[in-house]
Amino acid sequence: MSLTRIAARLAAVYALRGKTLVGDNVLDSQIGALDITADGELRTDEEKPFISVYADAAKSEENMLRSWTDNGATDFLFEMGVTAAHTEFNDETGETTLVGVGIPATDAAFEFLLDVVARQIGDTLSDPENEWAEIFRKFHMGNVLIERARTSGDGSGVRLAAQQIKLTVMLMPDPVRGRELKPESPMALFFAKAATLTVPNPDHDPDDPDSTAVIPDPVLNAQVALMRAQIAGSSTDWQTELRRYGITRTEGENMLIVPPDGVEGDIAIVEVGAAPVVPVT
Repeated sequence: MSLTRIAARLAAVYALRGKTLVGDNVLDSQIGALDITADGELRTDEEKPFISVYADAAKSEENMLRSWTDNGATDFLFEMGVTAAHTEFNDETGETTLVGVGIPATDAAFEFLLDVVARQIGDTLSDPENEWAEIFRKFHMGNVLIERARTSGDGSGVRLAAQQIKLTVMLMPDPVRGRELKPESPMALFFAKAATLTVPNPDHDPDDPDSTAVIPDPVLNAQVALMRAQIAGSSTDWQTELRRYGITRTEGENMLIVPPDGVEGDIAIVEVGAAPVVPVT
């Protein structure tokens, strides 16, 4: 799994939370949010309508060297689901309605909800005022393909409807290990935005003036620390280029990227001058 895939997926999750009819119930790679049972029935354990975001298949083609930083065409999946269990009784109308939506819990309403949520996903990820969505867009160079699918089932006697959007994008390459991130790079922007995310403090004491109601998200902080560790370190310019493209040291020497023996390794090569050999007559 590349770091760019991780960061782009998380950016999409945080961009969508609170921006659609499912509210904050946007899940990060929630395995089993939609599941197929042994007898082929569709099921979910979620207690209310949801979106689950995954980074799926990817393919890097025409990589003539040996680069492991190239991500190529990458699929992001947005799975949406709603079941007959996601309902509540409306005392005012005497009707059973979908949780948090207020429309009758009919099959047609299920499909309506999912169609609207699918539209909201596109609107949210295109929103120039949504900072997380802006970061998500910076991680890719354009939409290659958008596919939509739907399914339904009656697993365990509970009606369930689901839709999936598969967004294929040309994902930006991963940062190279040992190369300092530029402040305007997508990964640097992701790290900076992640540092601002907070969650409720489970140990908050309202009667203690020194107790804070929110704290930095410990899970996201741990994820970011691991991601930073993968690109930390120091390297010279020539080492970075060998890592970026998967060039062997011998190839680097032949291309005059690797300094000759006796030259200190921490001296950056700023220019290479070469001229054709004059034939001897």
